[in-house]
Amino acid sequence: MTAYKQYIIDELAKLQFDYAECKIEMDEFISSITRLGVDSPGDIEEHKANAEEARYHYKVSRHQDKF
Repeated sequence: MTAYKQYIIDELAKLQFDYAECKIEMDEFISSITRLGVDSPGDIEEHKANAEEARYHYKVSRHQDKF
């Protein structure tokens, strides 16, 4: 794997975690992944769904930690 491809993968993961932890909103997430080269509607929807699922799990985890 090239260094650039690894950089893109790392940045996508960071954006997903930032969205999951409510550090950024969906519009910023989408514009950021688009800047990284994710531009097909199917790919955007896939990343969006993954980020929303990660946010759900993050919130459930935080709720469970309270009890």
